[in-house]
Amino acid sequence: MANKTLKFLSSEDALNEVFVDLAVHPDKWYEFALFAKVYGFLTRGKAWPGAADSNAGDRTENGIWYAAKQTRKEKFITASDFKKLAIDLIPKVKSRLDEIAQVYEWTMWVNTSPGKGPNGEEGIWVETEMEKFKCVQCGHCCLKLHDAYCTSVDIEQAQRWRKEGRWDIIERVEIMMVDGKELFADIWFSPTTGEETARCPWLRKLPNKNIYTCTIHETKPPHCRNFPKSKKHALTTSCKGFGNDSTFEIVKRNLEKLYANSQKI
Repeated sequence: MANKTLKFLSSEDALNEVFVDLAVHPDKWYEFALFAKVYGFLTRGKAWPGAADSNAGDRTENGIWYAAKQTRKEKFITASDFKKLAIDLIPKVKSRLDEIAQVYEWTMWVNTSPGKGPNGEEGIWVETEMEKFKCVQCGHCCLKLHDAYCTSVDIEQAQRWRKEGRWDIIERVEIMMVDGKELFADIWFSPTTGEETARCPWLRKLPNKNIYTCTIHETKPPHCRNFPKSKKHALTTSCKGFGNDSTFEIVKRNLEKLYANSQKI
């Protein structure tokens, strides 16, 4: 695993990452299919993506059908209820580490292996593949992605800007206070009108080039610095940092084959 970017997760943290990820984009067919695959595997039951009439009977809702182990009764759950189902499931999962590692691989599209952590604890090692990420400065994340654009920072970040004397940044920050105590900071605001800006004020397009640069790169918020959060996050948001990586298309094709006989969404 030399030169590979690794991270260690406990079984609980790994499952949390899995279900948080699956709940982010519940409107996507591949996420319905992934959730069904993971749910069926962990519960030893059955699950498949599909649709059902709404309670009001005036429309069709997308979601998954599932049946618990050793039961024929099928239940339907909508996309909006995925998160609740996942949260309820996590404490009940009694899977082996190798099974959790498998679920993490399916969901996050990276390789894993069960093992011991830095302090000897049991868990899984994840090959994040983030060493392959190379920002091409296209500006896509800052200009078009709602989950990339930073709208708030913790108070420690604002305090750091003060210590650095970055009053050009501070004038675009609104400190939120409760009972006289600074809690966090909303960003970014116009220093002249006080209104929230529609796009990041620090992004600049280089002259005669299709390249963008961050003018506060050396001290930008952690949210921006840590984008994208994972290989999957990059590939599903059209980030170009992984080049021609075809993982996303392969995953979708495999899921389509797996659930070819279920009701497509």
